[in-house]
Amino acid sequence: MFSRGAYSLKTKEEGEKPFWISYADLMTAMMMLFLIVMTFSLVIITNPGPELEHLKKIQQICDELKIATKDVQGVTVDCINNRIDFGVQAQFDNKESKLRDSAKNKLREFVPILLSVARKDQGKLLKRVVVEGYASPTGSYLLNLQLSMRRAETVLCSLFEVPQANETVLSIPDKQMVRDLFLVGGYSFNNGQGKSEAEMRRVEFKLDFIGFEEHPLVTNIIDIDNYGQCQ
Repeated sequence: MFSRGAYSLKTKEEGEKPFWISYADLMTAMMMLFLIVMTFSLVIITNPGPELEHLKKIQQICDELKIATKDVQGVTVDCINNRIDFGVQAQFDNKESKLRDSAKNKLREFVPILLSVARKDQGKLLKRVVVEGYASPTGSYLLNLQLSMRRAETVLCSLFEVPQANETVLSIPDKQMVRDLFLVGGYSFNNGQGKSEAEMRRVEFKLDFIGFEEHPLVTNIIDIDNYGQCQ
């Protein structure tokens, strides 16, 4: 009888032992996990990897360009999308690829600032400047593709024109850098979402930077001072 009673009591005690860990132990474990996560986060923030450091340098280049051009009216430097918008002054009339004189003046004012930033050690991460021409949906796709390309070409041609008396003349090294750094592209009426037809008939600059662990482009430097004229 005593043996059965002892067995029954032992079974009851074992059955009443708590199965789940205590609330205090759970909170302690969660606190330890939180501290581990925060420690790793602080290490990453205070000691960024090389790829993050590369992106930081690119952001600094664009920020420097934005500060340098803050007094150039009508020019907007977008450091999120790495784009340069010239606003109304870089818009074209319908079916036209001729750039207004005011826009030419603004381009010749802005581009030397861009080249100055690109010449710095950190600025050498700038791989190319794409001059993007656009058109409105009016007309056929191929016609607008050709028109948008001519608009981009007009922008580049204006940089090599004889400047007016009150403008800064591009030096030979500047012209060589424009030749090696700038690229012309026509995009018909793409990328026109949310814009009016007048706003679509425009040109923009797109800044392309050297990617992480990507080697800089090698250009063949030819010292010439005769670049010809656009027809």
